[in-house]
Amino acid sequence: MSVVENEQLFLDLTVFDGLSDTRVDALKDAGYLDSEGENTDKAEAYIKSFVDSRADEVIMTLEELGSYFKDKGRVMYRAGLKSLMAMEVVLEHLAKRMVIKRKRSGDYIKRNGINTP
Repeated sequence: MSVVENEQLFLDLTVFDGLSDTRVDALKDAGYLDSEGENTDKAEAYIKSFVDSRADEVIMTLEELGSYFKDKGRVMYRAGLKSLMAMEVVLEHLAKRMVIKRKRSGDYIKRNGINTP
């Protein structure tokens, strides 16, 4: 799969907004969705793998820059992502894992034990 195809699959499985019936059927046929349209274990493993494969670069870049808002393009580039939406979803997943912190302003920073619990 190409980078764009990988990102699209990731977004389809996490955002799941506005998917055509044809795309939903294709995801079911591939084993990513069950008969009720819920993510299968295969889908959850793909999502985790997608986020994990980008986590180190995102964290290192946030540490270098100090904040996501300082240079969004650089964070995306280093993470190997083309879509801003995919970048935002990856950041949300990392924030849920308590690896990075989402500030009230919507910015993301690396947790370091001083500014974050």
